[in-house]
Amino acid sequence: MSIFSRIKTFVRRGAQEQVVGYSIPELKSVFTEHLSCLTLPLTDYPQVVSLEDFDVSAYYSAFLICDEDVHNFSALIGSNFGFKTEKPFNDLPVKRYSDIRENHHLIYFTSHGEFNSATIRMVTNSVEFLSIIQSERLAVPPPWVAFEGYNPSWWAGDMQGAQGYYNDNYFAPFFTNLSGAEREIYYEKFNATNEWIKSLELMYDVE
Repeated sequence: MSIFSRIKTFVRRGAQEQVVGYSIPELKSVFTEHLSCLTLPLTDYPQVVSLEDFDVSAYYSAFLICDEDVHNFSALIGSNFGFKTEKPFNDLPVKRYSDIRENHHLIYFTSHGEFNSATIRMVTNSVEFLSIIQSERLAVPPPWVAFEGYNPSWWAGDMQGAQGYYNDNYFAPFFTNLSGAEREIYYEKFNATNEWIKSLELMYDVE
């Protein structure tokens, strides 16, 4: 399922429809500026979708990072925005930030435990910040982290369930955009075994 299809499931039709802990009317009241076009393809990782179909002038993105990268992500936010307010959503703090001119905004929350990783879900109208996130290439935790104890020989095409969801929306878009040198760094960072390296390079046809 694509990220665009998934965002439709997050927006529940009716009085209680919400995206990242904010109702559609609340998002409209925050994101009032005309939405600029992205300079990078929407298929790059992290994947990004426009909320204009819901009359919200902003983009939505969801991506996985390592728990130790949460601090780095927070630092990127602090370098580009100032904190405005916080509200609870499903027992998680949803934080809202704005730039100094008060025309670019970011709303996001972090959840832990899904795929043994940190999941960032955010809404922003800052094309510059989205470009920064894409250029940072924050690493998606690999399958042997996301699914501890999973047999590398089972990692193949046409996966269903949690493995298929993780691969289609997070891992494959990230991994297939790495260069050969970047993959070597990635393998070392996450202590990849030879069996996993062979499985990944066979499945994604990389050299």
